[in-house]
Amino acid sequence: MLSSRLKKEIPQNYLLQKPWAAFVIITVFGFLFTLIYTPFDTAQVESQLFMGKLIIYGLMVGSAAFIATTWLVNPFICKKASFWTIGKELLSFAVILFAMGLTVYFVAFLLEPTAGRWNFHTFLDSFKYAVFICFLPYIFFSLVHAPFWFSTLPIQEEFFNRLPAEKPKDVPLLNISSKLKKESLEFYLSELLCISSEGNYVVFYLSQEGKLHKKIIRNSMNEIEEQLKMHACLLRVHRAFLVNLKKISQKRGNALGYRLRLNGLDLEVPVSRNKVREFEEKFAAFR
Repeated sequence: MLSSRLKKEIPQNYLLQKPWAAFVIITVFGFLFTLIYTPFDTAQVESQLFMGKLIIYGLMVGSAAFIATTWLVNPFICKKASFWTIGKELLSFAVILFAMGLTVYFVAFLLEPTAGRWNFHTFLDSFKYAVFICFLPYIFFSLVHAPFWFSTLPIQEEFFNRLPAEKPKDVPLLNISSKLKKESLEFYLSELLCISSEGNYVVFYLSQEGKLHKKIIRNSMNEIEEQLKMHACLLRVHRAFLVNLKKISQKRGNALGYRLRLNGLDLEVPVSRNKVREFEEKFAAFR
């Protein structure tokens, strides 16, 4: 039960996605925490020195959060699988908390009297202060995704349940014809996530009425690409995939190729090496 719960897919915490944002927010919280609670001997010094110590404490804990996220969480925890889960998020919190606790403990040796600090009780106190500093920021951005944590629905269904309905009249209605004269497909451009090729068939992934739908028709990817070439937000990124650039929620990789995640779609889309430059140019236009 617990194991399956930890494997539940959720959106990633904002502070884990944006290490610089974590640095700024944790620095501010670290400063305010020491200003309000003065957990060390910072209040027993002159006001200018006192403020200087508060700023240093804030910068150090903010740097610890930034370094732990950039050097440990993103390379090792995020990279091991395509999906972000509750277990990965909790593990990330533990790594960041440990880094911040060590930072609080050792920075205090530089800024406070060292007598009596080298003991296990003081070491645990440092982690207690780290919890107070990081608890509210990280929990706040996790609570933003609370419906995904506690929902029994797959992430793509939960995501679509919360998407604002787009007005069909504001977007083009596409009509896709098939090699078979009796077969065709109609949908709005805003509903299209991506298109994939499977042998002699083409699969359209559509978000309609808050649910993910797969529509299959007999055709070639080359012919579908030709029919859709006038829409700038659509790009063929691989011989077997054409994506809606407006629906990309995440990209990973480098100049050798990317792996894309689309809003609410439990599927990774590859970007071929020879398509990387074109993809980067066009994707930037829709950010």
